[in-house]
Amino acid sequence: MTTLPDLARRALGACALSALLLLALSACGPGTGGTGTGPVTGVFGYGGPGFSVGAPCVADCQGVSLVLENDRVEFTAPCQRFVYLGPWELDEQGVVVLEGTLETTDVVNGQPQTTRSPAFMRLQFNDAADDSREVALTVRDATGANLVAPVTLQQGSRAHAPASCGKGL
Repeated sequence: MTTLPDLARRALGACALSALLLLALSACGPGTGGTGTGPVTGVFGYGGPGFSVGAPCVADCQGVSLVLENDRVEFTAPCQRFVYLGPWELDEQGVVVLEGTLETTDVVNGQPQTTRSPAFMRLQFNDAADDSREVALTVRDATGANLVAPVTLQQGSRAHAPASCGKGL
């Protein structure tokens, strides 16, 4: 005959077993060496000064930024934004090439006009790891022409968003 203390011990054992099972399953997620996707174990931000070659700004360039997440990469510069959605991984040399969308905004007759086009972003991490101190970034169109010239960004640097897209044009 099963007594009340025996039932309590069995229930406690079942709870402990369930908790261990849940912990084991959670260890299979991204960034834990399990079967998850994406090399990023958090959100990393990179930034840098503005640039003029390959970008619409000429004189008063604002800063640029890059945000890396498990399933999203976003680069912003004055009047430009590249977005990639999906899992990604670095190769042995710390390089990843992502196919995404580049949005470019031009001011025509005082009105902003945004165009979207397929583009490729190449990221080269200096330490061959997604949490490197520096990353070199290039964005090219389908023909290989530079849309955003090579720029080196620093981890943790913050870029200021441009006041308006027409500034510096």
